Amino acid sequence: MILAVGWFLFLVYAYPGVCTMDSFDQLKEGRAWFFTDSHPPIMAAIWGVLDRMVAGPLPMLVLQSTMFLAGLYLLLKRALAPTHAAIAACALLLFPPVLVPMAMVWKDCHMAGFLLLGTAGLLDPRRHVRLLGMGALVLATALRYNALGATLPLVVLLFEWQPGKRWLVRYATAVGAWLAVVFVAFGVNAALTDRQMHFWHSSMALSDIVGTLAHVEEDLPDSRLQPILAPTQIRVPSDLHATIRKLYLPYDFQQLISGDTRLWDVNINGDIPTPAPQRDAIGAAWKEVVTSYPGAHIAYRFDNFAETLGLRETFRGATVVPHHWQYEGMLAYLGMAKGGTRLQRVTHGWNLSLARNTALFRPWIYFLLALALLGLAWRHRDVLAILASGIFMELTMLPLSGTPDYRYSHWLVTCTCLSVVILFARRRAQRTVTTKPA
Repeated sequence: MILAVGWFLFLVYAYPGVCTMDSFDQLKEGRAWFFTDSHPPIMAAIWGVLDRMVAGPLPMLVLQSTMFLAGLYLLLKRALAPTHAAIAACALLLFPPVLVPMAMVWKDCHMAGFLLLGTAGLLDPRRHVRLLGMGALVLATALRYNALGATLPLVVLLFEWQPGKRWLVRYATAVGAWLAVVFVAFGVNAALTDRQMHFWHSSMALSDIVGTLAHVEEDLPDSRLQPILAPTQIRVPSDLHATIRKLYLPYDFQQLISGDTRLWDVNINGDIPTPAPQRDAIGAAWKEVVTSYPGAHIAYRFDNFAETLGLRETFRGATVVPHHWQYEGMLAYLGMAKGGTRLQRVTHGWNLSLARNTALFRPWIYFLLALALLGLAWRHRDVLAILASGIFMELTMLPLSGTPDYRYSHWLVTCTCLSVVILFARRRAQRTVTTKPA
């Protein structure tokens, strides 16, 4: 009953689910049953099946929130009585930095749900449940290209095929199991993909090229940059380095490929990939720039990571997306109502205020707290694995992030908050036992 009430309160806030352009793209693919690799095909496939039963975002919202809440409860039951675990699970779900992204129909939220269920499954003494947990982790890994950073510590630290084995055998088996999880997850997405979009060439590669060159101290002449960038079909004929410095932003790359001052014409949101000759040229330019200026590339990656962690005065991560901010044209195209009740507008406003005026949504706080908790979690293998999962996932953003979206840090925030509750409950229980009179 407690879990049902908590889930209902979540639904009051989130119903019927908020969609961004990522969500719309995946719903379109699910309805057409034609998948590209611009986003994980597994997400579009799941949505395509559910949409044929109940159209729109609601079934996906129900799925991700139910998995998330159930996973929290099962893990919290390891440290708390069932009633207290249910209360704590609901409190974590409704905690604004956790709640806000969960209202979106995003692959990140489904990944978090599968990760929590998978972790709970790995901790079960029954082998068939542990194998089901591994299945959940396969789906989690398939839902984000960098989710392997989250599943690595979970599988290596928690998976046991047969309890009681020597540490070398146990960890060797666990590493092999994790590699199998990654292989199957990538294989599923590859099997579902009908058309490769080569998204990296049209986004991250260009971002890396510009970011690296922007951090090169000396001004490079056109005679140096033209042979590298001209084959990529860059739109600027001269003053390349000055133009690149002017357009560089550590928190975005859209200005590089859209608008009148864009540097490249590439296909990123359409159904046709960027032509192969241009992709090959972009790949060659990326290799030349990154290997020629490794220090500048590292400086750029840390500059971007600082944005991801919210270390700047202004945190530009897409934190709160109210129902009434959804793209009306796409809603109409897909036959979806705009939605958004008055109560939802009020609660969205509260969360927007928290995001803008407090540090509650700053990922660096949870990152430092997770690092600090590692010492306390050393004797708690489950908590250690959960913390390491959040930290590893966040660290994958250092080489891979393009924008500082808060949702990229949602798993870190979830892991940190969950670990705080479990460690506090166990330390309190231990203190109660030690102070109890004989």
